[in-house]
Amino acid sequence: MSSTTADEHGGRKPVEDPFVRQITWLVNAHGGRDQLSRASGNRVSPRTLDNWCRGRYPRNAVTGAVRELDAWALEHSPGYPAAAGAPRLVETCGPAPSAPVVAEPDPVADADPAPDARPWWRRRSVAAAAAVLVLAAGGTTAVLLSREDGPEPIPPLPSTGDGRLRPEITGSLGANTFADPRTLQGQAQQIPPDTTVDVRCRYYAPSIPSVSPDGFWYLVESAEWAGRWAPANSFMNGDVKGGPTLHNTDFDVPVCR
Repeated sequence: MSSTTADEHGGRKPVEDPFVRQITWLVNAHGGRDQLSRASGNRVSPRTLDNWCRGRYPRNAVTGAVRELDAWALEHSPGYPAAAGAPRLVETCGPAPSAPVVAEPDPVADADPAPDARPWWRRRSVAAAAAVLVLAAGGTTAVLLSREDGPEPIPPLPSTGDGRLRPEITGSLGANTFADPRTLQGQAQQIPPDTTVDVRCRYYAPSIPSVSPDGFWYLVESAEWAGRWAPANSFMNGDVKGGPTLHNTDFDVPVCR
């Protein structure tokens, strides 16, 4: 499975983009783009939030909108920024910092180390986290350095609703299910058309254009699909069979916590 997903213009963006991960967490934590916009005092519009979640965010400078939302989230969003497993919004948008000056290689070394292929924000966070402890005792000095032994895993998905399951009926095309709606891993076990299943909660992950405009997924609780995720707009969501599509999401389904 590729580590990138296609945006609506056919481009490719990394799933691990820290800004996208952080803003998506904020949107989901507040129940959607409209809800986050209202809760934050309209510091950022729902349309702008949607663009940011799709990877179209400020890359030339840290804008006022990013700074205002970041400051508001620090005060009003418990868990921000650590819960998303990514740095703050003001640290991950705008231009990447300049690369540090590297000393000339030692000509007697056996081989140069492999270049660090990690994204700049990961390298910066690791460097900032390195700790140096100097202990002096009897003229002896010990230096302890912390280091990263491997890439940071993607945070676990939230999976708790309000304790009450909601029945939802798939549309005429059925519903594909995935193990993780953020990375689209584990696609399998399609739910057939016109099938009623129980869902536990909804999660915001606009990982592919086909889940637009709402971007929500349901955590399914029924039968062999239990524990898997399906796009909310694959279900009727209270609409009448054969009639117009009026609801892409059943907002009575609680946000996953």
